[in-house]
Amino acid sequence: MDVRVSGKDLIRNHLTMCLYNHQAIWEDTKMMPKGIFCNGHVKLNDEKMAKSTGNYMTIKDAINEFGADATRLALADAGDGLDDSNFEEEVADKNISKLFTFEKWI
Repeated sequence: MDVRVSGKDLIRNHLTMCLYNHQAIWEDTKMMPKGIFCNGHVKLNDEKMAKSTGNYMTIKDAINEFGADATRLALADAGDGLDDSNFEEEVADKNISKLFTFEKWI
């Protein structure tokens, strides 16, 4: 396994058990994960994203609404690491016109 990626809330169970399981199963240290990365949670328009509240958007939904490039830019702007990311629909929407203007200029 090159890298194990998981949410920050799973450090104490999934990520720790991943290391324990690899160590218990394989004696060869080359079989241990080469890296572990944790990410924060994702918010949508400054609110916790959850299906139970109806405040959620899938990647497919975002691409259908804003296009792939505008979605990529909004996700890049949303943040990374252990801080919670915030996907803002307004940013994605503005990216559409910025990309259109940029393409026209080119």
